[in-house]
Amino acid sequence: MNSRQNGVEKMMKTFCFTVDDNIRFFRDLSNRNQASLFEHPYLAMYKRLHEKYGLKIQLNLFFEMPGFDLSQMTDRFRQEWRENADWLKLSFHSRLENDKPYQFSAYQEVYEDCAAVHRQILRFAGNESLARTTTVHYCRTTEEGLRALRDLGVQGLLGLFGTTESPRSSYSLPETACSVLRKGEIVRCHDMNFYSIDVILNLYPLEEMLGRLQALLHRDHLRVMIHEQYFYPDYYQYQPNFEEKLDRAFALLIQNGYESHFAEELPT
Repeated sequence: MNSRQNGVEKMMKTFCFTVDDNIRFFRDLSNRNQASLFEHPYLAMYKRLHEKYGLKIQLNLFFEMPGFDLSQMTDRFRQEWRENADWLKLSFHSRLENDKPYQFSAYQEVYEDCAAVHRQILRFAGNESLARTTTVHYCRTTEEGLRALRDLGVQGLLGLFGTTESPRSSYSLPETACSVLRKGEIVRCHDMNFYSIDVILNLYPLEEMLGRLQALLHRDHLRVMIHEQYFYPDYYQYQPNFEEKLDRAFALLIQNGYESHFAEELPT
């Protein structure tokens, strides 16, 4: 295991932004007669934030939800996905919403599920849109699962490692690696890069969320994320200030000298 202070050697402060559990907007795009990806309010929001802050966004995808899967996603936006791939990327998350789906999974299950998502991304969005890092749903895999992801071109994983007071492990990593990740550093292990997610934005009310980010501004590199479902009014935990939370979080980071980057862009 090798570790080092992550980022671009003190040249800049960076943050990565990822979104988990994405599937619903693909169904909407396939069922609606829209001329652009950005006619969908969810993607329109991200485009506004990109234009305002130079935001780069990685969407981690489920393969299926009740009544829809990615093989049904229209390919009529393929060129538009490719044209926006410099700031909007897609990646594997899980086959579906399921508690700790790969915690005990052998190589083949992880390989097949990840390959299914990659295959569809390549079909409807092109290779330019496929991210080289991801977050596996619930951040649990066996070492065989890690090998499957690596064999499919995944170069890095973002995960949850808890705090010193309340430690957590992800991706079968040893505690020696997890303790380094909690400090905000990148760890190289199993021929992959690992990164700790610092704040899940949908977990906290607005002011608490900002306070948690404020407390981390001494770090040069931060990772923040949110989940798609909290965007929709019919979700039981709908957050009507979804966009406001993102806007305020990114404003705080930009005002404190951070720039938005994909995790795969950061040297190790």
